[in-house]
Amino acid sequence: MANPVQVRLAEGAESGLANIVQQFLEQSLDESESRRRRARRLRGRVAMTAADHQMTVTLDFRGEEIVVWDGEQGPLQASIAGPHRVLLGLLQGEGNPLLEHLRGRLRVRSSIRKPFFPLQVHNLMKLPPEERGQRRTWSYLLAGGVVAVMAVAVLLLLRS
Repeated sequence: MANPVQVRLAEGAESGLANIVQQFLEQSLDESESRRRRARRLRGRVAMTAADHQMTVTLDFRGEEIVVWDGEQGPLQASIAGPHRVLLGLLQGEGNPLLEHLRGRLRVRSSIRKPFFPLQVHNLMKLPPEERGQRRTWSYLLAGGVVAVMAVAVLLLLRS
C-alpha cells in the first residue's frame, strides 16, 4: 500500500458515530489507492449531525491524515445534518447527498470559499460503479417483486 492515509479519533472522541466514521474511512481507504489519492487532496472540516440522535462528529481532512472529532469543531467548510440512517447510507457510499437534500432528508451547507467540499467528501466515500450496480440490481428486483405482488392483489380485488 503506497502512502497510507491515517484515520484516527481525536483525543476524547468516544461516541458510536465517531467510531463508525473512523472505522469506515479506515477500511475504505485501505481498499483503494484512488480513494487514498482523493483523501490526500482534501483539506477542510465537515460536520455530520445525526439530528434524530442529537449527535455530531467533525471530519478534519488534513491530507495525509483524517481526524474524527466528537461534536462540531470549527472552522467548518461544510455541514451535513439528517437522520442517522441517511448519514450511515452516505458513509457507506450508498446514498446520494444531492438526492437526499432534494428529498428534504438532509440539510447541506458549505462555505463560500469551498462550495463543493460536501460533494468532494461524498466522492471519497461513494461506492465504485461495480458495487453500486450489484446493489442497484437487487433493489430493482425487490421493487419489481413488490410491484408484481401489488398487481396480483389489485387483480384479485377487481375479480371479487
